[in-house]
Amino acid sequence: MEEKRTKKEIIVVCLLVLSLVLIAIGTTFAFFQYSKQGTTVNKLESGTLTFIYDENRKEKNGVSLTNAFPMSDTDGVKQTGTGFFEFQVRSEAKGASIYYEIYLTKDNNSTLPEYAVKTYLTEVTGENIESGVSNLFTSEAINLYSELGKSKVPSLLNQEVIGKTLYQGSVNEEEITKTFRYRMWVDENANQVRGGEWIHNNKTFSVKVNVYAQNNSIPGPTDSAEICNDSNVNEPKLVDGMIPVYYDYEEATWKKANANTANWYNYCNQEWANAVTVVEKTEAEAGHDREDYLKAEPGTPILIDDINTMWVWIPRYEYNYVSIANYAGETQAQPGEIKVNFISGTSSKVSDENNYKMHPAFTFGDKELTGFWYGKFEPSNEEQIFNDGPANNSNLTPVIKPGVVSWRWINISNAFYASLSMNSTKASTYGFKGEEINTHMSKNSEWSSVAYLSQSKYGKYGNDTYGENDKEVYINNCSSLITGIAGNTASAGQSNTCTNTYDTIQGQKASTTGNITGIYDMSGGSWERVMGALSDKNEQPTIASSGFVSGDAQGNKIPEDKYYDLYKGTDIAKACNGSICYGHALSETLAWYGDTHNNIISTLPWFGRGGAYHDGAPTGVFGFSDSYGEPLISSSFRLVLAPIA
Repeated sequence: MEEKRTKKEIIVVCLLVLSLVLIAIGTTFAFFQYSKQGTTVNKLESGTLTFIYDENRKEKNGVSLTNAFPMSDTDGVKQTGTGFFEFQVRSEAKGASIYYEIYLTKDNNSTLPEYAVKTYLTEVTGENIESGVSNLFTSEAINLYSELGKSKVPSLLNQEVIGKTLYQGSVNEEEITKTFRYRMWVDENANQVRGGEWIHNNKTFSVKVNVYAQNNSIPGPTDSAEICNDSNVNEPKLVDGMIPVYYDYEEATWKKANANTANWYNYCNQEWANAVTVVEKTEAEAGHDREDYLKAEPGTPILIDDINTMWVWIPRYEYNYVSIANYAGETQAQPGEIKVNFISGTSSKVSDENNYKMHPAFTFGDKELTGFWYGKFEPSNEEQIFNDGPANNSNLTPVIKPGVVSWRWINISNAFYASLSMNSTKASTYGFKGEEINTHMSKNSEWSSVAYLSQSKYGKYGNDTYGENDKEVYINNCSSLITGIAGNTASAGQSNTCTNTYDTIQGQKASTTGNITGIYDMSGGSWERVMGALSDKNEQPTIASSGFVSGDAQGNKIPEDKYYDLYKGTDIAKACNGSICYGHALSETLAWYGDTHNNIISTLPWFGRGGAYHDGAPTGVFGFSDSYGEPLISSSFRLVLAPIA
């Protein structure tokens, strides 16, 4: 069976070595280049499938940067003559489709830092070298091979190549020829101080240009080697006041991203889109007020002290409910993959009605969402009030950032109305404007959408940094209830030593992606109340000690039904109109990773998620329990921002 399958698969890898050698000319830089190509044409045929990678060597031997100086992006993308390398991809796909990917791998002997090098790939669509190209990839962040920029390209030889994806494409039942041009240059700022050290002379940097191809109808040798395609990821909707960001690992800081380039996020690489809001005015040096950041160029550092909220984009998706239904009701110490497909736009049509369902979190009242922003950490408050009594106040100002004490001692109704105030009475705190967004307290279904995505190939489950037995999101076991902390193991007991911060290698194990781009505090930290409750006889949430009031009573009114998930019974396998609550991370994922599972009852009608810092093994993103909804020392909540325009 293995031999038969391999004959149907196609893979072509052709290598181009590009070297930049740095020498001294006064206080500037100049470069020499050494080029070595593989075979001019590499061809593999199987039945009616043909795929060819052809290095065009009639006029060029790769990128030649002899005596060239560091240059700007404007000049780099326009290099002509020997400043670019050209190659072709040709295919004859008769009755089948072929997927291909162009990617880079770095020579480990390179000594020039990755962040000093920029790349640019274009497809030639005409004879004119300038007007006949279209941009496919630009490196704005420059960190091509940092943890932020890794691509995991599967090999049909059961090996994995770590590189940087430049382009992904496919061809269906037709003959095509595509011509690409690859440019590479040294950033004009390469001689500036990076990470406290100068970039010295006499450095080299070498990469290989590779092409990977596969018959789309044939799966890879293992599930982890399946081709990943996130082309349907809905573009994150930035609203007034929001700034797209990426993390610069070399400088250990968040920086403003260019939202129009491909390197802001890559869900195939478990790199989720991040955005922040900042304070309106700071006491820091000039350039740190909100307007300064909004007008700043991409690459501008954004100080963590100036940030008041951090958000992560959850794109619209469908999930395979059949594959996880088999686990329902069983304890799964090591549960499998939740298969997720991103859905373009606001379509509600699933790819296969017998196997897939649209996740319910993307329906908000009468609005179908392309996605929503989820709070990156448990909230704190600007006033730094955390005591029983004073903290139970909807007039306090929410903050979402790492390294702060989470907001507890607040009942559900005040948490809900504090969330709502972010886009009403407190909108100016964040720069939010107009009616284009809705801020609210997370519903149970919204929590579950993050949990499911973390258990897909786009989340920590798909992050090959972690082995088969290390896919669970780690607990935040910090007894001081500091946000963004990780334990030494997934189920560690409480600790007074809270040093595994979100930006450390160990700390990132507590992220839903296993890297810094994910969402934290979903296991441990504080219990997180969600807007999900047992129905009363009037088909409204059972109030209990939540702080809500019904009828004409004075106080926090029960909100519109778009703001909560309502469950009709105490049997979680039948709680949604006598059926499974699909997508709610209840019966479908019961006891995954051994997470706690106490269903709501009439006297404890509100759901809490995730567990607390002191709960050990039962904590986890799939854990849930019941609650009165009253203020508690270890119960917090989570914020959601939904673009609804």
